[in-house]
Amino acid sequence: MPTGWCLLSNRKSWLITLAGGTPISTGDSDGVDRAALQAGLDLALAAGAFGQRVTLVFAGGGVGLVTHTTDAEDPLYRLLGSAPFYDIGSVYVLDSATPQTAFRNDLHVTAMSHNEWLAAAGEAHVVINY
Repeated sequence: MPTGWCLLSNRKSWLITLAGGTPISTGDSDGVDRAALQAGLDLALAAGAFGQRVTLVFAGGGVGLVTHTTDAEDPLYRLLGSAPFYDIGSVYVLDSATPQTAFRNDLHVTAMSHNEWLAAAGEAHVVINY
């Protein structure tokens, strides 16, 4: 390599918050926009597959994907279980976790306060909310 060249990394830190937004059809009885959750999870896995540092935060309607209350056969629940294979190890729940909340055991899920989320958003190169 010629002198004076430096290698720049394209690796960025991503903070992706999955809250489920507003349902786009009246058929969403649980009040969650599953298409938004799917899109956000797809983006997180794609970013992880390309070597990006991804932090996933679940809030609102997205929290069900990281608790034991969700049907284990739900496609989104199962897809989220593949996150460690995409080097996504940071999974958080925003403000809604209680000491009694039973999180899924195939992911390391940690509670995150609003102030911690703000700090993470300030440090991330890319911040996206679904």
